[in-house]
Amino acid sequence: MSFIYAGLILGLVYRLFPIVAGQPYLSQFFMTEDGYLMLTVARNMAIGLGMSVSDGTIPTNGVQPLATFLFAVPYWLTGGDKVQSLVGIHLIAASAAVGGVFVVRALAARVLAPRDDDPVWPWLVALLWFVGPLLLDHTMNALETGIYTFVAVLALLKFAQVLEKGATVSMRDCLALGALSGITFLARNDGAFLVTAIFAVWALDSLFRQGIGIARTVGRLVPPGVLSLLIAAPWLINNKVNFGSIVPISGWSQAFGATFGQNLHLIPIKLFEHMFPMLPVPTSMENSPFVIWGCAAVVLGVMGWFLRAVWIKGGTIRLVVIAYVLHGIALSAYYGLNFGAPHFVSRYLSVLAPLLIIAALWCGMDLFRAVTGERWRTVLRLASVAAVVLSVALLGRPFLPGANGQGHFQVVDWIEANVPSDVWVGAVQTGTLGYWHDRTINLDGKVNPEALAALQTEGDILNYVSKSQIIYLADWHGIARWVEKNDFDQVFEVVTHQPEINLAVLKRRGAP
Repeated sequence: MSFIYAGLILGLVYRLFPIVAGQPYLSQFFMTEDGYLMLTVARNMAIGLGMSVSDGTIPTNGVQPLATFLFAVPYWLTGGDKVQSLVGIHLIAASAAVGGVFVVRALAARVLAPRDDDPVWPWLVALLWFVGPLLLDHTMNALETGIYTFVAVLALLKFAQVLEKGATVSMRDCLALGALSGITFLARNDGAFLVTAIFAVWALDSLFRQGIGIARTVGRLVPPGVLSLLIAAPWLINNKVNFGSIVPISGWSQAFGATFGQNLHLIPIKLFEHMFPMLPVPTSMENSPFVIWGCAAVVLGVMGWFLRAVWIKGGTIRLVVIAYVLHGIALSAYYGLNFGAPHFVSRYLSVLAPLLIIAALWCGMDLFRAVTGERWRTVLRLASVAAVVLSVALLGRPFLPGANGQGHFQVVDWIEANVPSDVWVGAVQTGTLGYWHDRTINLDGKVNPEALAALQTEGDILNYVSKSQIIYLADWHGIARWVEKNDFDQVFEVVTHQPEINLAVLKRRGAP
């Protein structure tokens, strides 16, 4: 267990490193482009500008509500200080990850107990989740990912408790599950898949295993179901009344232009990476049919073996596993078939990592026992140490020469050096830029309803930009090609184009 504790301490120290190191690590080490979008909204809420972007002038719902409200707290405490508040953001993310360790361990203990009740195995699952390089980044990205995993697993644990109590379960426990279900939805809207799976399995269990009848089943499930809807309702009403759809604008934006099934090839790869956190697949190999089908075979083989074994072992925990698997199937289908943004698929599926790691460990136990006999525990522990060491070693990649870093601060640096704070700037990618330069207008529609409407009706953003108050366009160097389209060069001209640092800036002609 000392090895487990050492790994957990190392994972926590790594998460807190930006706070100790200060700038530029504080603002760049974990912070992502979309994370800064959420932080911009959180800051505006804290300083009285409401849920908005662009210096408070554009209302938006392009965020996940629970994390945004939590992230608003540091800005409220610091009066909106953009640098000092990042300390609080890192602490919130690290705290959610630490909480995740304990709930993941608790879930693993319940699932693995029928197979082997050695306490080291649940802690190993939690440790691999905590120090896996991709999962660590996902939980510290200034987005909702870590918080979502924490509350989703917490809801599954409560579901396990409710099922264990069976016909004697109290309404208090049922309402607690309903409350956690509502909070899971607020943590991330696709949590609706998990909530639906939990209530469906719960209903079937009440009807067939417990045999309590339809009337009692309805009486048991309706109050927590209504409570979960009441918790979610303010967000849904806000979305529908103010933005015309219960789906946030960011969801519409990321689905815009997507073709059916465009992400399907990524699903087995990302599931494999979360099943074996120490084995991330290089991006250059993600389109290889051999890698795709190989990952699919491993994931399906492991999950098939695991589900069969869990079902045979019996107990109510298998129903919790089924609900979790149904959630995974729904997520895989939704993001694989009907969504864009392939670079986000790993993050979208990371909530499944605890289940996938548990499944891999279960199969590892069976495999090592078959191969090594009575020595399987010793051999598996050694293999586990190697897996954790590899995960930790991969955490050093950001410090290697030539590491790409955050990827957007060259845009921020140019704007801060050349553009007054009261001048309007536009960009497709405005998370990082919009955080550090308040008067920034988003052009991909993630947080800007007007830009999304222009994309949907006109097919591009050029006319919208031409009629806007934008003076500068600043983004990655590909934006320089905008002057080649539809006489846009009559409105804007390129003032800097530096592909070597991935930067281009356009300026409105005639502007001072």
